[in-house]
Amino acid sequence: MRNPFRPTFGIVPTIVAGRSSVVAQVSLALDEGPGSPFRFTLISGPRGTGKTVLLNLLEKEAQARGWTPLRVTASATMLDKLTGTDLPKLLTALHHGDKRPRITGGSIAGIGSLNVEHTTAYPYQESLHSLLRETVLALEAQGGGLFLSLDELQSASPDNLHILTDAIQDVVRDELPIALTVAGLPFEIAELLAHPGTTFLRRAVPIELGALDAAEVSRTLADTAERGGKYFETAALREATDAAAGYPYLVQLIGSVGWSLSEGTEISAQDIERGLPLVKERMGMQVHTPALRELPPRELEYLHIMAQNPGPTPTGSVAERMGIPTNQQSTYRRRLIERGIITPAGYGYVDFAIPYLGEYLRERGE
Repeated sequence: MRNPFRPTFGIVPTIVAGRSSVVAQVSLALDEGPGSPFRFTLISGPRGTGKTVLLNLLEKEAQARGWTPLRVTASATMLDKLTGTDLPKLLTALHHGDKRPRITGGSIAGIGSLNVEHTTAYPYQESLHSLLRETVLALEAQGGGLFLSLDELQSASPDNLHILTDAIQDVVRDELPIALTVAGLPFEIAELLAHPGTTFLRRAVPIELGALDAAEVSRTLADTAERGGKYFETAALREATDAAAGYPYLVQLIGSVGWSLSEGTEISAQDIERGLPLVKERMGMQVHTPALRELPPRELEYLHIMAQNPGPTPTGSVAERMGIPTNQQSTYRRRLIERGIITPAGYGYVDFAIPYLGEYLRERGE
């Protein structure tokens, strides 16, 4: 039997938990017509909350509604790729490779002659604005629209995003069928919206991905295991649900490890307990280490102070231990919240937004 769990970033799980309402809203927006707010969405959340998975689901839904998905590669060359490759290829496919004749010269005695060279109908040097408009018009003529998606927001420059959103806004003003969904960490979305050239995106619908509720986690674990021919005993399902802490990546990881360690068709509580050290080790490698890699020293210090508490930490005690005024502490607090690493936990308290991060920091004692 093949393991049905998929603890891999960006891969759509066998059963996706807690995203059906967002998919339904975007699907409705594509059918509603220009002006529907869910045609433009900003997906944010900490690492491992399923941003890329949701993007993939929305692309599939758009395709099912007759729209054409196009992934915008977040990089320094994203605009060149759009105008030089992606949009021309799409236009050529839409027009079945139509060629445009071009006179190059030649003669016939007494009459004259013309040599004719056939070139592609959409030369690559056209501007982003013109190519985008032509593409959307061609798709509209076929009863569809263009669904743009942008992941890994940190790799895109604000200036390029300004140019892209300006071109999109130009298409929107003419009530043409275009949609855009962008995914990034909370601070990346905040920085994007703060840029003076991306004011158009401030009207997009924010979608903040947080923890799944326990019932959804249990249902996903049980239903996914059943797809692979196994089932959780009652105590095992309860323990796996608690250990996942509502974190989408952990749902897949705990389920995968428990499924692999189990013998026969039953996943036991002992299988879950035996697998937890492996689960935490993978979380450290794939989530915790990348999340902390680029943090400034003072923000790391803030986290290490938090890690010394078993639960939510008073922000006042953090400021005291850092030897700084309370208002200066709030700056570090805000930055860490925007990065999706910590979360408010009641008035004057913060807690880790990523499960097992405190334990990870305590073990390293850095």
